[in-house]
Amino acid sequence: MADEIEDAERPADEAGAATRASYSSVVYFHGMGSQRRYEETSRLVDCLDKYLVRQHRGGNSLGMLRNIRVRVEPLRGDPQPKGIIGYIRTIFSGGPKAEAEPPRSVRFYEVYWAPVMADSKSAWGVAKWLFKQPLRPWRTLRAPWRERQRLRRASLVALFERNHAAHDETALRDYTSLIKLYDDFEGLDAQRRFPGGTFAEFLCFVAHESKSKPETAKRRLALAGAWFSAYRRQELRNACALAIIVLALVLLAGGVLFGILVVLHSALAFRPLADLLRQLDAPLKADWKTVSAIAAALVSLVGISKFLKDYLGDVEAWATYEETDIKYVARNKVLDQSLEVLTHVLCDPACERVTVVAHSLGSSVAHDALLALTRRNRAYKADDPIAGPVPMHKIEHFVTMGSPIDKIEYFFESYSSPSHRFKRVIEALRGDIGSPPFMRNQHPHIHWINFWDQGDAISGALHSPASAAGFHQRVDNVHVANFGFPDPGASHSGYFENRIVIGTLFQIIYQRAASFRSLTQPAPNKPYDYESVYLGPGERLGTRSAYVFVAAIAPFFVLIGLVAWLLELRVTGYAAWGIAALTGIVLLVGYLASRLVGQKNAV
Repeated sequence: MADEIEDAERPADEAGAATRASYSSVVYFHGMGSQRRYEETSRLVDCLDKYLVRQHRGGNSLGMLRNIRVRVEPLRGDPQPKGIIGYIRTIFSGGPKAEAEPPRSVRFYEVYWAPVMADSKSAWGVAKWLFKQPLRPWRTLRAPWRERQRLRRASLVALFERNHAAHDETALRDYTSLIKLYDDFEGLDAQRRFPGGTFAEFLCFVAHESKSKPETAKRRLALAGAWFSAYRRQELRNACALAIIVLALVLLAGGVLFGILVVLHSALAFRPLADLLRQLDAPLKADWKTVSAIAAALVSLVGISKFLKDYLGDVEAWATYEETDIKYVARNKVLDQSLEVLTHVLCDPACERVTVVAHSLGSSVAHDALLALTRRNRAYKADDPIAGPVPMHKIEHFVTMGSPIDKIEYFFESYSSPSHRFKRVIEALRGDIGSPPFMRNQHPHIHWINFWDQGDAISGALHSPASAAGFHQRVDNVHVANFGFPDPGASHSGYFENRIVIGTLFQIIYQRAASFRSLTQPAPNKPYDYESVYLGPGERLGTRSAYVFVAAIAPFFVLIGLVAWLLELRVTGYAAWGIAALTGIVLLVGYLASRLVGQKNAV
């Protein structure tokens, strides 16, 4: 049967007759760094294959992937075909419980955008950007409540998600009405009455709009107060986290420079070496210029400059929203490539269903590509941008892993402007999760599932894509604990080996699980139970928060010890450094133990 499907996937005959069997597709967006074409997509297919093999050997066979092949085909769609595209074809045969089901064909395509960003990054530029960020939380706190709307809405969505289990219908209506009132607060009429745009004026606006319903007004005002408090606490946490990171980097850099200086002094005090340097006429001196040159060479040698350029540089280059910046050209090229692949896949009549999967920065690329494709459809068919000319109704799932979308929104994308109309135009053109393609006819259309890990510093629960329209469509945040220790690098790449993630992907890709469109209406005129499809919140955060706390206090004890030493308070200095050393030992033991145990829920 698998061979029959393989034969059926050949191109149509000259007369244009349909000679291909239907299939499903996965469009994969790789993450940041110097990725190689097809490598991460192949890794995803390998992990799905390993997952099924493990289930089969454990006596719970779900089926197997057969006839995994590489295929190429000419590009289709608009613009006219100008090349070929490759994909990985898999045939899934069901297990013993699904013997009557025919094999299913799934193609894996990849949006490969790494080369476009190769020449648009600099390590020094990224480093300068990093040291500017500690001021950002204070700037957002001081900004009027009316400004930076996506950030404000995100904090309300986060509050809703934290208390979701305790919500009743009344609470849900209060959240929905409050976020709608916040959107109205930016309108021209509200701006005339409340020109300052402060939170106090927002409370007055809420009270005025709810004056006919005293009990409702009371609940809305209480919720608004909780919203503001949650937002302020989050910004203070952001300020502390950024300050700690910068302090740790400064102390580390200072320690390295001082250590090089001490070693250089000791080496030059060694007479045979000093005589040899004089004979060679080598101008080596124990000054800060020489120390800086040696430190720069060490930074390059250990790969720090490569990390800044290849990883954080990708983020800086991609998140360039100013059209006057030269890096914006690279961003547009990445979007064009993404739209080309999506158009090619969606415009094939034989392709019935599409799942978009993205890792790391690729999730932001995929998100913006879906919104851009919707804008293109809207330009040609304004009544239903999902229907065509590129049939986006085929997309049922959007799965992200280790996504930095909220962090990109926070550090790069949030904007302010005195022009009311400018903000409305930008929001209307861009779209959010409450608009197509994520919504269709006021109903959830694409199920966005986001896997994140507390130990992964790049990822997080996503709230900034929230819609001003309400809470009936939101990102389904699922927390997974890849390791017992919050190891940022390993956690960020650990999603591929996580049994929960890969198992969910298998069910989505091959069994159409967790789809809004597979729901049945419980009764005439009754709403669909969309909440039953959500998978979050996932695993508990666990004990890793203790490690994060220990890592956070370590730089302060190093700083206290340094200040005490300069003030000749030797006992205090030694005590502080001793505690700092103890925190280092705790972190090292935790890290080694985590590596010894290996990844949790491994495939």
